Amino acid sequence: MTRKLLCTAIGILIALAAYAQVPNFDYPYLVSSPEGLVVAGNVYDIPTFGDWDDDGDQDLMVGVFFNGNIFYYQNTAGAGNAPVFANHTVLQADGANIQVTYG
Repeated sequence: MTRKLLCTAIGILIALAAYAQVPNFDYPYLVSSPEGLVVAGNVYDIPTFGDWDDDGDQDLMVGVFFNGNIFYYQNTAGAGNAPVFANHTVLQADGANIQVTYG
């Protein structure tokens, strides 16, 4: 009887822990620039926000899976939840595109 009660209690604790950590995949808006959508459905593209140009707003870098480039989108006027991104530029070092590989 004690073993059955212990197993039931552990099962309930695991269920409660799993319920408390339900992920939320609802995004309130799509990220776009004058070129169109920045992240347009390629699940392997990796967007990362940060103040890359040190001007106080959140810029965007996207690692692009199909060619290994890193696209930089400067936030030109937006702040908070309303960023305004310029067209992308490809990150370069010493005049050559920075490319990352997979695998």
